[in-house]
Amino acid sequence: MNLAFFVRHDSNPPLKIKTHFDALGAPRADPLTNVADAIRAVKQTLAPRFDATPSDQLSLHLPATIPRPSSGLSAACFLFEESDADSTLDPGCALAALLALGVSSKTPLRVVVKSSNNRECVCVVDGFVCSNFVKAAAMDVDLIDNVTIAAALEQLSALVQPDGGLDEQKNIFNAQESMETVNQPAKVLTLDVHTIGGITDLLYSHQIYVDETALGIKMPVDELLNVTHYTIVLIGVSGCGKTRTCFDYARRRWCLYFDCTKDADILSMFEILRLSEPTIKTDASQNTFEDLSKNLIKALISARLLVLRILLARTPNCEQFDWLCIQRSRRTRELFELIFSQLSEYSSRIVAGIFNKLKRKFNGRVIFDESQHLLTILEWGYRSSKPNDRGISNNRLNSPRSLFSFTAGCIMTLGLKSIWCGTHMRIRNMELIYSAGGDKPTVIHLFTNFTYLTPAVIFNLCSRWIQKDVFIQNHSLFEEASNFLQGRPRFFISFLHKLIKSDNIRACFDTYRRRMTTNHDTALSSSAPYFFWRDHIDLSVEPLQRSTNAFAFQKRLVSDVLLKLCVDFLFGDGKCISFSPDLDMVSTCLVMVHLETDTWESSMAEPLVLCAGLNYLADQAPDALTDYFAGQLFAPLSPANITPQERSHRMELVIALRFMQGWWQEPELKAMLPKWVNDMNISKPVGIQDCRRTENAGVMFVQQLGNPSFPYILLPAVNAGPDLRYSIFSCCDKTTSTRNSKSSMYVSVEEAQKNLATMYPANWYKTQASLHARCSDELINCRFVHMRFELPDTAPSMKAGFKSVEVGNDFVICVNLESDFAWKFFGTKFVASYNQFVQRMIKG
Repeated sequence: MNLAFFVRHDSNPPLKIKTHFDALGAPRADPLTNVADAIRAVKQTLAPRFDATPSDQLSLHLPATIPRPSSGLSAACFLFEESDADSTLDPGCALAALLALGVSSKTPLRVVVKSSNNRECVCVVDGFVCSNFVKAAAMDVDLIDNVTIAAALEQLSALVQPDGGLDEQKNIFNAQESMETVNQPAKVLTLDVHTIGGITDLLYSHQIYVDETALGIKMPVDELLNVTHYTIVLIGVSGCGKTRTCFDYARRRWCLYFDCTKDADILSMFEILRLSEPTIKTDASQNTFEDLSKNLIKALISARLLVLRILLARTPNCEQFDWLCIQRSRRTRELFELIFSQLSEYSSRIVAGIFNKLKRKFNGRVIFDESQHLLTILEWGYRSSKPNDRGISNNRLNSPRSLFSFTAGCIMTLGLKSIWCGTHMRIRNMELIYSAGGDKPTVIHLFTNFTYLTPAVIFNLCSRWIQKDVFIQNHSLFEEASNFLQGRPRFFISFLHKLIKSDNIRACFDTYRRRMTTNHDTALSSSAPYFFWRDHIDLSVEPLQRSTNAFAFQKRLVSDVLLKLCVDFLFGDGKCISFSPDLDMVSTCLVMVHLETDTWESSMAEPLVLCAGLNYLADQAPDALTDYFAGQLFAPLSPANITPQERSHRMELVIALRFMQGWWQEPELKAMLPKWVNDMNISKPVGIQDCRRTENAGVMFVQQLGNPSFPYILLPAVNAGPDLRYSIFSCCDKTTSTRNSKSSMYVSVEEAQKNLATMYPANWYKTQASLHARCSDELINCRFVHMRFELPDTAPSMKAGFKSVEVGNDFVICVNLESDFAWKFFGTKFVASYNQFVQRMIKG
């Protein structure tokens, strides 16, 4: 745990001492751990002031304003354990123990170091920890205002050493200097893969951008570069490419890039603000706090602008991407934090002067990545930007806002161009942005056009990034993976990461698919779509319906939208649907969203997400699942606007989900199947593949015909075959009587005949000669279980032939609401609800 102390002698500016790093940012061979170490470090830092004073003549004491009994420190921390009056700390006292002082007192932690001649210096303990540890107390120093702006700028500039100077004390580093090429034992990828700090990172790879552009992919950054609005907000689900787009933008434009969850300077600012928030809120105290906040935001920006100015003066050929890599270097970020800390000690007059001087020559953008983190900092700490809503009552702000809104407003007011983005940046956050911008949406640009990788693009990228011999040997597997991984770029890139250490492509793909779409690995609850479904759809609808809580109602609506999207994209027309921004569909991480002429639309076209949803639903108990859908489809209070076509699509989803549950393994249904079927021990499917809207879909259909262990359910092309195929099962579904039917009492003669025709394999892909020929070749040795669903009932004139029987080598199962199979397949409550629905419709 790295703590930081500010040491000040007399009226000199404070100097920082870190327990794990020296003044140059290099790790200490022996970190400071106790009071004796701190005393030695104080002596070294204030040299030559205490050169002639032995360390044993220096001692560390509690601040005079904190009595020992109320300090919160144990007796073992003090030199004299029995004396409550003596505040001398034991040299062996752990420095981490001093953080307890910040809990018991609002007083700044002033630890006095006394020498034999009773002269003293002050060590202010702020408890700063570099790794997300919370500070224990704030710095309480008088702001420096007795120097000129030029002198202050000169002092700060002396901290920056781009090339080491005479003392070889370089403190500007490039992230690329810390990159190491990854050893790829599998020798599968042609991509050069690097690590930064031991973590594999492809964000810095220019080859990815070049290859994707060469394939004609419309890169988000190409559009973003043409946006002239001062404020840009990137909205998109996790993994869609927001951070990648920011990096690509910084390749072409000068940017100040902040990671709001990692960068030491911005984290330091957060902590100072937390500790400076007034306990008693008055107009005066709030004014002081908000002025301090503005001052620190200027100091934060100025620190980076100063380094950039010095860098360009010393290295004129430095390019934009070099500057980005410099900002992402851990050691350079230590420098930013040091400059920010020094700047924050100056008065607002000096900080404003430095900021204005540096800003005049900067025409780039400030990027706040992971900016949603600002929503959690001082969530209610700032007054509204509206003059009439800035009142304070009972020590509370009447219309509070977060640091996010305050910072956005400040950046706009300062005239800085900015980009705001983050994994959890939400549509509902836009209200805060608009408010910060004076409720002028026209000055703000919402960007949602991120890349959707199609199967063809992924397959072509595989041909470029996979060794040629490996690609040829696994051609069909890469076709399968390309179809399954289409969508947001992270799915594909994460799969590539698996190939760094393994040349078993099939094992890597199967493992990745299982981890993303099932509950196989609970450690991935924050990144796997399966768990996103779990967290955003609740099959126990009744408690939500009974609740009067607004959030519960919204959550139920989100669930309805997710289900509708899933059904429409698997069994319907695949169109996007509009939704209210209040539903916050982005937060589900399950849909692609975009803004279309002031209307938010969402889609669920990613097979991996759809597969995860089916797996989650299928993991529910069969009765619970079908009971849930019975309530949706047939209850008297079911949505009045559900059409027969939509009801048909949801029926198809229920059938698919029963396949995902492996209905043929259930004892009652197993008894209704021929012995040759049961002897095959057919496994449950791992997912579903939509072969209606993808390239070469018919090829996958042929592959499945020749391989009964093919792991996916297939949805063949319309009018090309059955409605659903898995292993030896072939389903032909008719769940409405005619297109215009309002009652759906029975499947008409015409529809029943169509259903019967598609049941025969000789008719599959008949309109596509080459595919039909390939199907015929595969069908020679195939046996099938044909499932003919006609719900609620088949046409009366066709009813005589509607029976479950052996037909040659195949077996036919006919399913309507009267069949025993239906009661066991759908469940008694589902079929009973369906029959009641039919009767209500007849009476109606």
